[in-house]
Amino acid sequence: MIIRCPKCKFAGSISATNRVTVEQPFFCPRCQTLIIYPDEQIASVASPVQGVRKMVKSQRVDWEMRSSWLDVGAFWRTSKSILFRPSAVFSTLNYEAGIGNALVYLLIYGSLGQIIGRYWITLLGIHYGIIESNALDNTLHFAGTILLTPVLFLALIFVAAGLVHLVLRILLANRRPFSATFQVMAYASAATSIVNVIPFLGRVIMPLWAIVLYFVGLSRAHQTSKAKVFLSLLLPLVLLGLIALGVILAIAVSHVAEFLQALNNPL
Repeated sequence: MIIRCPKCKFAGSISATNRVTVEQPFFCPRCQTLIIYPDEQIASVASPVQGVRKMVKSQRVDWEMRSSWLDVGAFWRTSKSILFRPSAVFSTLNYEAGIGNALVYLLIYGSLGQIIGRYWITLLGIHYGIIESNALDNTLHFAGTILLTPVLFLALIFVAAGLVHLVLRILLANRRPFSATFQVMAYASAATSIVNVIPFLGRVIMPLWAIVLYFVGLSRAHQTSKAKVFLSLLLPLVLLGLIALGVILAIAVSHVAEFLQALNNPL
């Protein structure tokens, strides 16, 4: 059926399975206005949904109201909400604000979590002799990690968000621009990075938790079906896996060719 926003006049189609309910109200993808269907069945839930809308509106994302970039309290409250109440957070996130807030959140606190995770891995390597226990060399190496982590982490999330958004566009499932996809993935990635404070185990939990948050957040941000969101997350992983497999096979073939050449040309 065709729905139209009463405020900004945005129009689009929606399936019967996505109709508004009290548990999952439907908001305009453009201006976040509550959309009520003009039939008797939905009229019975209109009042409860309006109550849900008021409640959701009051749940502002703390990071958007921070006092400064180093507002640890706003970071903690936002991260806790994202980790344990992602549906509420990604329903109220201001997607019209651009990527600025998410970018700072990712660069500062997401990178810090990644650096902490790297620290535990370094200690493990030194303990088992994988990394030589030279204090000066290890200090310099870790200092380089601190400098490079924000750049590499940001590049990774940008590429991942770009691939996911591309698949969403191919599936005609993107209701918002790339900035919304990046916001979801940046906030989710930075929030789950805090799990790295748990030695070693955090590195295992973090990516799994992040994928769950991507799934919830993208469903909310783009107001699309869970099946399309699942595909948008799965296909880039498959593509990257095929690329990695191709690189490994190319290296293996190169080594085999060198080995055969050495057999044909003995000293």
